[in-house]
Amino acid sequence: MAETKKASEGGIVGLLGILIGGGCVLVALVGVLNTALDLKLALSVYGTSTPLPSSYEECAGVAAAGVLLIGLTAFGGLVRRKFTEAKGKPLLRVGILLGALALLVVVGRGLQIVALKSTYGSMLAYYATDGDLEDVKAELAKGPDRSALDRAVGRAAQYDNAPALALLLEAGADMRDSTRPEAHRRCPLLGRSYEFVKTALDRGIKPDACPRGEAAVWEAVRHGKNDEEVAKTVSLLIGAGWSASAVSASDRRSAKDIAAQKKWQKTLAALDGGAK
Repeated sequence: MAETKKASEGGIVGLLGILIGGGCVLVALVGVLNTALDLKLALSVYGTSTPLPSSYEECAGVAAAGVLLIGLTAFGGLVRRKFTEAKGKPLLRVGILLGALALLVVVGRGLQIVALKSTYGSMLAYYATDGDLEDVKAELAKGPDRSALDRAVGRAAQYDNAPALALLLEAGADMRDSTRPEAHRRCPLLGRSYEFVKTALDRGIKPDACPRGEAAVWEAVRHGKNDEEVAKTVSLLIGAGWSASAVSASDRRSAKDIAAQKKWQKTLAALDGGAK
């Protein structure tokens, strides 16, 4: 009797999981139409309005959540049935539970990799943020394509990861970002630390190899936090061919004006040296 009650409860929970998962998939499908036709649909329940997904990324996320829920529900039901059938066989039950756990770990890792690749573009780009350098080396050993290298350089710049940048450049990466549309390219050196800039310049990066980076000196002064470090960065950039007089399109103050406002004498001296 107790077994029947438990089975009934398990069946209800499983059915509920499948219904919720199916609902997510249905919402995602309606969201695709909502996105394609720009319908601006929303669900109204008890006076509250919840907009339906209005981008393909949101639709994919909701659909993935639904499919995952359905899959986990079905898998849980299968494990539960096998566990029940193994009544009186403790070792078999332990094996079923361990096998289910191992499978969940493998699938979970797979989903994690898919999510990371979707977010970062590649595992190389993910590890280039602030990951273990050994992981960066392992990904480089697989022979990543130009797009993966470009994404990794961008992520290394985002996280100011000079050691990762060194590995990437030595493996054949550059800072041209050539696999992206020209309008979206941006020099990875803009606003970066002295160590990051030095790492790039020591490996031959010049102004013509860093698109839309004409104002690198200005960016260093504008976003820098320390007079001494910025002065060293400015000297490096000017020595490599960057202009000390270039300014941002959104702020017409010169680098010298900004340094003077910050009362950075060392940076002013570096800028004066570059202007000669």
